[in-house]
Amino acid sequence: MIKRLILITSTLSLAACAGHSMDTERSELAEARDAIAASKAAGAERCAPKLQAEAVAAFYWAAHEYTEHDIHPDENAELTERAVAKAKAAKAAAGKNCAPPPKPKPKPVEIIKLDGINFPHDSAELTPASIAILDNAVATLKRRAKINVEVAAHTDSSGKDSYNQALSERRAASVMNYLASKGIAANRLTSKGYGETQPITSNETSDGRAQNRRVELRVMN
Repeated sequence: MIKRLILITSTLSLAACAGHSMDTERSELAEARDAIAASKAAGAERCAPKLQAEAVAAFYWAAHEYTEHDIHPDENAELTERAVAKAKAAKAAAGKNCAPPPKPKPKPVEIIKLDGINFPHDSAELTPASIAILDNAVATLKRRAKINVEVAAHTDSSGKDSYNQALSERRAASVMNYLASKGIAANRLTSKGYGETQPITSNETSDGRAQNRRVELRVMN
């Protein structure tokens, strides 16, 4: 269907040239020729057929005008520029329309809670109590040697969003680095801070805020 559309459009342009031979290889048409070839290579015939057909039609019409005895340079240049513009638009549209859909973000298949992981205020430094909990996590990861995990850190809603986001990222990285230092392969570990975006309870009470300040291991395979 798309090829037929382009063929029909080009044929209509060519029909106006009855009795005249066209030189589509003229130097004046080089930019338009190259632009149409580039848009075709980008998939415009499939993903932006209307624009590509308009570019082809303008190209052939310009070629026809250049064969006329009474040449109008301004008009011919305008037709050539139109072909180039349409071809560039077709290429850009093809890049968007033909682009594969984004891959869905992987979802955790299991969440290993690390209850008791705490940090000093405004810090990503692990406390002795937190290290003891992480040593148990290290043993779990060594026992379950085939799983890959994301270290996910969360904060409560106190303070600015940007501050909480940055703090959670630092804390997630701190935990990940500790696990790696204890022999967990780096290619099994990633870290991500979620700031205050994923509370598990209300932030209206001190107990709720304490629950929301947490670190989890998200099993990703």
